[in-house]
Amino acid sequence: MPNRLASATSPYLLQHADNPVDWFPWGDEAFERARAEDKPIFLSIGYASCHWCHVMAHEVFEDREVADVLNEHFVSVKVDREERPDVDETYLAALQVAGIRGGWPMSLFLTPDRKPFFGATYIPKEDRGQYPGFLTIARQVAKGWRQQRPEFERAAERLSEAVGTFLTQEAPQGESALGWETVTDGLQAILAGADLDNGGFGDRPKFPPHTAIELLFDYATRKGVPEDQELQSAALGVALLTLEAMELGGIHDHVGGGFHRYSVDESWFLPHFEKMLYDNALLLAAYSRAADMMEGQIPEAAKEFRRTADRTARWMLREMRAANGLFHSAIDADSEGEEGWFYVWSVEEAREVLGPSALAVMAAFGLEANGNYQDEATGRTTGKNILALSEPIASQFDEQLDRLLEARNRRPRPMTDTKCLVGWNGLAIRGLARAGYVGEAAAAANRLLREFDANGGLPRLIYEDRPQGVGFLEDYAFFAWGLVALHEATGDPSWREAAERVYRAMTERFWDERNGGFFATEGRHEPLFGRMKPVFDQPIPSANSVAARLGLELGDEERAERTLRAFQGWMERGPQHCEGLLDALLLWLAGKSARPRAGSEPEAAPSRPAPIADVRVELEPREVKAGRDGKGRAILRIHVPEGLHLNGPNPPARWLTPTAISAEGCQVEPEWPDAQVERLEGLVEVPLALSVPSLPAEFEIRVTYQPCTETECLRPAERRVSGVLLP
Repeated sequence: MPNRLASATSPYLLQHADNPVDWFPWGDEAFERARAEDKPIFLSIGYASCHWCHVMAHEVFEDREVADVLNEHFVSVKVDREERPDVDETYLAALQVAGIRGGWPMSLFLTPDRKPFFGATYIPKEDRGQYPGFLTIARQVAKGWRQQRPEFERAAERLSEAVGTFLTQEAPQGESALGWETVTDGLQAILAGADLDNGGFGDRPKFPPHTAIELLFDYATRKGVPEDQELQSAALGVALLTLEAMELGGIHDHVGGGFHRYSVDESWFLPHFEKMLYDNALLLAAYSRAADMMEGQIPEAAKEFRRTADRTARWMLREMRAANGLFHSAIDADSEGEEGWFYVWSVEEAREVLGPSALAVMAAFGLEANGNYQDEATGRTTGKNILALSEPIASQFDEQLDRLLEARNRRPRPMTDTKCLVGWNGLAIRGLARAGYVGEAAAAANRLLREFDANGGLPRLIYEDRPQGVGFLEDYAFFAWGLVALHEATGDPSWREAAERVYRAMTERFWDERNGGFFATEGRHEPLFGRMKPVFDQPIPSANSVAARLGLELGDEERAERTLRAFQGWMERGPQHCEGLLDALLLWLAGKSARPRAGSEPEAAPSRPAPIADVRVELEPREVKAGRDGKGRAILRIHVPEGLHLNGPNPPARWLTPTAISAEGCQVEPEWPDAQVERLEGLVEVPLALSVPSLPAEFEIRVTYQPCTETECLRPAERRVSGVLLP
């Protein structure tokens, strides 16, 4: 029999409507019932596309024995974290204050007045070794509530006070003047964590670092940034390396477009298969920008980045777009009871769909007879395959990928979370506008503007074309950010005027006049344990960082500066968590640096850089005769155009890509004229010694290099030249 969640509109709550647990949605009814019956609250927080939320639902909340314990001893409350980010942030803070790593599903026990006294994340039903399972914990809490009530209440009081202090604390004082030192120190700390082999930052798991990429791009290319060739080259190199690694890896849905939520491993191969609107909106903007930057510089790189952006946009329009022009929130990881089932392929399935072309596709994308995919939870090989590349050749297989997509669309689909979150739609509007999909971005923006104008403010979400909830700071900030992007893409002043209206409403509702910065909530939101200010980037940039950018872009520089000064201490102490604020600070400083001084002539607008001629390689001779020692000798000529240089075979910095010579079909020994030279310019001639086991033999020489100008190093590239070794 359905429980109280049957009347909910949240897809996540509806997933639990048939549980034997007598769930309540968050609200006064639940807490009044707990007080009347003198029971503690069990609070469960998750979201519709969360894989481990599904696991816990099947193991725990669908179990009659568990339900009997919860229904007898607790009032159970279910919350969609995307619908109520204020509740989620509050109790996530409770876990953090208690020294427990947060995540979803989140499981907490509260007093009837909402104060937490115990919490965890995913908990299996039964005990596992020394770790108690959910049944054991629930029974112990129920017993303790009856027999040790004062201790529980004192613990709840202490934890609630700590949470309130944590949520409302002001940033620590900055240690220096707010200037370029804060930006460069932060960048150096961020780049110190870069994975120079695989792209991204840190080890595993790896989430798409879209906010960091935007910061790195701005530092490397923005007018007004003080010249620091080494740091700017490092920033650009890490950003481009990360984008290329992600678009080659299994985190990228090569068949349907778009990106999964994160990579379980460090090389972007094994994805966690959820697909989130915010990730894809932010990555769409990043790949579009990278394509624009590489246009005329490295055409092959521009082509691949543009292809990735276009396929991401087409996926959003095909699979995420609602009838009203807005975009749904997420697509689940699971279908047919298995994570990733919709996305993986056996060799037999690939052959059946692709026929004679299957062999080439399987070789390019790494499909194996026994499967290359291991289940995330168990580590077992499944016999299925994830598609991933080792080089950017996906465009050669567009026809075959379309046939795989057609076949995949006949499979039972994962669940789509169809609520349209206002803030995430703002990010989608921005990404689409920057990628050139202006009409689609405008349609979504107009739907939200109609809601804004009709009600004098923004809702949190729109579900089945009906507004729900009260908008949070991120909803206003991200939507205004999308409107600014539409103005930049079209030049239409009405979009800027709309952005200014939303920005004014945001400042009226969320601005802290006393201390600067913006609160996450406004007066109509439930107060809980205090009004917090979002500072740290989560999977999306912090709302205060976007609010500061909006101030700069919409002519409210004073409020932007106060916001940046309010959070300077956090930028200094935790730059890896404040990339969005560092980027806003960079834009403020660069804008100040780029303004003409009083009495001086204004600088001309920067022109688009002229195309840089490409690096060429030649082999002389192409038909190489072997000598008595069995080796053939030839000269490899590398032509470096004027205005460019290549890094030498041993570059001075570890983040620079060395020029390297390798071969397929033979062994090659390059004899560099000076192996210690740091840069290669003009015509570079490298003698080669070539050898093979048996003659004659065809071979291919491969030159990998990184072209650089005097101000930046570009994306690594390669050139090939073939030859034959004769007896």
